[in-house]
Amino acid sequence: MKVGILSFQGSFLDHSKSVKAINAKPILIKNKLDIHELDALILPGGESTAMKKINEYSDIFLELDKFIKSGKPTLSTCAGTILLAKAVVGGDTVIPNIDIEITRNAYGRQTESFEGSVSFYNNEDIYCFIRAPKITKILSDKVKVIAQHNSEVVGVQQDNIVALTFHPELNNDRYYLDWLESFIKEGENVGTF
Repeated sequence: MKVGILSFQGSFLDHSKSVKAINAKPILIKNKLDIHELDALILPGGESTAMKKINEYSDIFLELDKFIKSGKPTLSTCAGTILLAKAVVGGDTVIPNIDIEITRNAYGRQTESFEGSVSFYNNEDIYCFIRAPKITKILSDKVKVIAQHNSEVVGVQQDNIVALTFHPELNNDRYYLDWLESFIKEGENVGTF
């Protein structure tokens, strides 16, 4: 299984470790040619504005949009979720593919980053929120809530896309790795599990 990871900047190396831990092959995406023959896609955390500026020189987001719309499993974390949101408070839409409104840096600056308890599907664990965005509205009934921190929505699924505002790749706990392996293997039917 080949899993593409957008590698402009951000936590792509940590996601690469997760992919290797489930015996899949990480493909670091730096240009359009890296997108062919992938089984899944990860859009990592980092700085969404920087990713948008880098894209001006590589024009890769159009190809990523086609890949996502093809129905392949797509995971986004933190800034990656900002890229996929249909509405962005404090920023621009980039690759709008999931029916949520998101607010950039909603928890504050870097110094306000924290670890918190997250219920993610059927598991409860501690995950990192680094200059995290906040899902402030769900814009359609196609979006299913899959993760919460206290009463706040921190993870959603819409069809083949799972969008998280936290960083499970920094923990790589067994539950997350088992989930990631299942998510990648489910392919186009991922929305049914």
